[in-house]
This record gives sequence, structure tokens and C-alpha cells, in this order.
Amino acid sequence: MDRAQVLLEGLWAPFNFLPLFGYSCLGLLLGVVAGLLLTLQLQRRGWLARNKRWHHWLLKLYFLLLPVSGAILGVQAGLLYGGQQQVHRHLDSYAPLVQGVADGVWQDFSTYLQAQDQQIMTRELQSTSVQTVLNHMAAQYLQAQLLARAPQLEEASLSERIGLQLFDYLQASLLSAAVRDTAVEQANKYTGVDRQVVFDVLDARVEQLFQADFLLGLLKRQLAQVLKPFYLTLLVLLGLLLTMVGAELWLSRRLRQWSQGFVEAPAVSGTLPAQ
Repeated sequence: MDRAQVLLEGLWAPFNFLPLFGYSCLGLLLGVVAGLLLTLQLQRRGWLARNKRWHHWLLKLYFLLLPVSGAILGVQAGLLYGGQQQVHRHLDSYAPLVQGVADGVWQDFSTYLQAQDQQIMTRELQSTSVQTVLNHMAAQYLQAQLLARAPQLEEASLSERIGLQLFDYLQASLLSAAVRDTAVEQANKYTGVDRQVVFDVLDARVEQLFQADFLLGLLKRQLAQVLKPFYLTLLVLLGLLLTMVGAELWLSRRLRQWSQGFVEAPAVSGTLPAQ
């Protein structure tokens, strides 16, 4: 019971309900104003006037429906955005701790390379991307395969050697692309990390993997990808609401339910009345 209480306190600790309330109120206000402005625009253009009295007065409910719908969507969007900002601030508070751990790991790795007389590799890694390191490993694998075929190349003709060199170059290019795609697929499969986040890791320098700002930025981008379906859901709901309003306007016009004031007047006859 005590452990569960500690866990709940740890989960709720980063959340400050005052900013969440502020974002939700802001979303509520913006949703109400947007819904009201849309209804007033429809009213000003005369698109809410209908021939049948019951239909005409029923559309007056737009003055209630659209602002309330906007308020509901606005509150949900405000809570989502406010919660995302709260998590961002909570992650930023861990920056000193993450940087200390990363510095320790990098120092241990540098010490290991110095013990192996590989000090030059330390400087190279600081300016080399992760993708380049993977490509180098793939090139070493191809080099080993090439050495295994060395006895065959000694007896090959010039044209055969040129063909084998072109084949090795093509194989290296394909293997580099395959390594990148495989790394992304496997990372997404076993860790659930978004593909774009993995691409950012591969394109980053090795030195950046030991920087707190970069690591926390990756977590923030991953959080954005996790929340993306929720934002899309709100957009879909907004689109459905506007589609329903537009469908009603289109059907009313097709069925000639709009007020007669919006029907074009008949052409005036060219004959003049008798004097």
C-alpha cells in the first residue's frame, strides 16, 4: 500500500493543476468564441433562414450547439496541450541528473579507448554520426568478405575485376541503406519508439547521445508522437461537426428550403405597359 502511494505521488508530482486549469479555460473561451462567431456569420449571410417555420426556428439551436461543441473540443485540446507542457517541464527538471549520468558514461568510454590506445577514435566519434558508425561497421564486414575472395581475384581477368569492384560498390550502397532501415524497424518493433525519432538518433552525432538536451528532446518528440492521435481525434470531431453543418446547408438548398429572399427574381419583361 505504501509503495502504491509513493508511485501515485510520483506520477502526480509533476502536474500543477493551476496551469492545466488555465489552459482548459483558455480552450473553453476560444471554443465558445469560435462557435459563436461561426453562428453569427451564418446568421448574417442568411444561411439559417428556411421556408418552413419549424425548420427556421430549429436552426436557431446553432447558437447553442456550435458554442457548446466548441467549448467541449476547446477544453479537451487545452487539457492535452497543458498536460504536454507539464511533462516537458518535468523532463527539463531532470536535465542536470541526465547530464551527470551521460558525462559519467562518456568518461568511462573515453577511459576504455585510452587504455586501448584509441585516443584518435574518441575525437572522431565526437564529430561522427551514428549512421556513419553503422556504415563503417558494414564496410568492415564487406572488407572481410572481399579478403575471403582475394584468391579468386588473382586469377580473374581485368573485366572480371572491374565487374567485381562495381558489384562491391553496389553491395556497399545497398547494405548501408539496409542497415538504416533495419535499425529503424527493429528499434520501432522492440522499443515502440517512433520511426522519426529513430531517424533523428541515426542522424545525430555520437557526442549528442551524451547530451541531456538532445536526449530529453528525443523524449519530447516521442511524447508528441504518442499524443498525436488524440489531437487528430479532436480535428476529426471538428471536421465532422462542420461537415454536418455544411451537409444541412447543401440539402436545404437542393430541396429549395431556403428563404424566398435568396431566390433570384424573375427577369423583367421587355414590353412596356400601355399608356
